Amino acid sequence: MYRLPELVHRRLPTLPPVDWERPSPDKKSLRRDIIVASGFLLLALAMHELLLSLTEQENAPDPLLAYLVLVSLIVPLMFRRRWPITMMLIGSAAFVGAGSENTYQVGMELCAQLAYFIGIYTAVTWSKNRRGLWIAMSVVLLFMATWVIVTFFTSDLLTATGTSMVEDPAGVLPTSTAFIFYNLLMNLLYFGGAIFLGMVSWTNAYASQIVETQAQRIADQSQQLADRAVNEERLRIARELHDVIAHHIASVGIQASAARMVHERDPQQSIELMRGIESSARSAVSETRALLGVLREHGGPEDSPSSAEGARNPEPSMAQLDELIAANERQGLSIQISRDEHQPGFISTLPAGLSLALYRISGEALANVRAHSTARTATLSLRSGTDADGAWIEVEVTDSGRPRPDSAGGGYGLRGIRERAKLHHGLVEIGPRIPHGWRTRARLRVVSDAATRLAT
Repeated sequence: MYRLPELVHRRLPTLPPVDWERPSPDKKSLRRDIIVASGFLLLALAMHELLLSLTEQENAPDPLLAYLVLVSLIVPLMFRRRWPITMMLIGSAAFVGAGSENTYQVGMELCAQLAYFIGIYTAVTWSKNRRGLWIAMSVVLLFMATWVIVTFFTSDLLTATGTSMVEDPAGVLPTSTAFIFYNLLMNLLYFGGAIFLGMVSWTNAYASQIVETQAQRIADQSQQLADRAVNEERLRIARELHDVIAHHIASVGIQASAARMVHERDPQQSIELMRGIESSARSAVSETRALLGVLREHGGPEDSPSSAEGARNPEPSMAQLDELIAANERQGLSIQISRDEHQPGFISTLPAGLSLALYRISGEALANVRAHSTARTATLSLRSGTDADGAWIEVEVTDSGRPRPDSAGGGYGLRGIRERAKLHHGLVEIGPRIPHGWRTRARLRVVSDAATRLAT
């Protein structure tokens, strides 16, 4: 046979588990209880004095007992959330004591009634020992039920002795019957309301804790996913630049071998080859430093190359741009290409690392259009030129669509674009267009590569 708490929870599954304990309030809240209860006590004493001025001297309650009852009812509220069951029992004893002939009027005052109501409500809301709570509550309700029954017999005694509470009642029910039902309903509303509201508050506290726990778990998982995405992107950048550096080293080896073979018969060409070696070495050092600068920002154990895939295809470049466009068009995005090179064929002579970065930026920008825009057409513009700082190459992807509902991403693709541009001392502009649409533009600096020199 199930115990009563287990039976109740089977009938009402929305209630917190039997063994759940509501977290205690912080010290600041406990101090606030003392301050609020002190103010409430002053208000109760002031209202009691006002009522005394409206009461005949012969009908006034004993002053000392009246003050004692008010203090006994309200002072427990100062510690109502620290020891809720104990304070409820103290308040109940004070309320029962207020039912005597000398202090009956005090127990009926608004502040006294409200203080006792708050005491019961707090016990149901904040008690950690639920079994002890319901035992104490059963004792309180038993006393109150006894008190109500006594009032019923009192009304019967008045009827038996020929004494009437009301000489000429205006209602349709007999006075004794109305008195019994009125007291019954008042006590049901009073105690039932306090217990019901306390249970609602207790249940809401459990639901709030569950929501907070789930929100924290979701936030932790989101952060883990974000860190994983960032680490994966950094690992891919590291692998790509590893291939780029390998290209530089291979180029240095080829040019060194060529310089050794032509040194005796053509010293001038040997010098040019040596300059190419110097350029390749500088370019390799520059890209390595940029890579380390990016990876140091959020480096961690996950960045170990041992987690990389074993076999990889050769890293792409702008030579595979047509394949990238074809892949996007197969996914429903029509692409218009615009080229504006300050030198014919300049893009095809870009260094391997720069060409790879340009390819990746173009692919990510087009992927953003597919994922986050209603546009089915995009324009990919390639431009190059020179300024006071040297040559530059620029890629720009624009569309005229509107943001697709419920398609917000984590921003990792845009972060990858910025990091790749940073590797090549570039600038990035990403944002909406007027009147609508989106633009992604990245301008990267061109550093002469050994392969370019060798080709010339």
